[in-house]
Amino acid sequence: MHKLLYLLRTSECADNPLLSRFDNTLRTELTTILNVDLNDDQWTQASLPVGDGGLGIQSAQMLAPSAFLASAASTLQLQQSILPDNIRILSDESIESTESIWTNLSNSSTPAVELHNIQKAWNGRIVENQRYLIVSRASSDVDKARLLAVLSPHAGDWLHAPPITAVGLKLSDEAVSSSSNACPWLFNGGMRSPSRTL
Repeated sequence: MHKLLYLLRTSECADNPLLSRFDNTLRTELTTILNVDLNDDQWTQASLPVGDGGLGIQSAQMLAPSAFLASAASTLQLQQSILPDNIRILSDESIESTESIWTNLSNSSTPAVELHNIQKAWNGRIVENQRYLIVSRASSDVDKARLLAVLSPHAGDWLHAPPITAVGLKLSDEAVSSSSNACPWLFNGGMRSPSRTL
């Protein structure tokens, strides 16, 4: 992911179709690992940070505009000191087009100028909008309650715990199955029939 993040930060690629292919590959592999079919909202939730109710599997499409805009803002002074005057006065069309993509994803105004160089300030608005959209599209009160529960503070902390068998931190297959059935991104019968034995 570090090499991908470097590319996202250094190139204007937020509208590149390869990002969609990369995300689809992640989604397919997550579906295979979990043995669960994920609809679009469930995939969106899985791609949110753990602290925001997701699994922390970052979507390259959602991350690309934030990464590029933060990088561009943090290198702006250096660019201005290097570029000749006749080029320095020109507007950067790559920033304008990426901001347009970011605005569509975040449905928000840009962060304060002093926060422009912080990727989390940009990405946080996209995450917030995606969370809102997921909750607003919940099909029932039960599904909405599940989503709101997993979005509460520290709900996903268990995902950060390493499975250390010596101290009893490894869950049995039955416990994993029970907790998987309770996860909101699996609601509406998302479980597939088992394709392999654990």
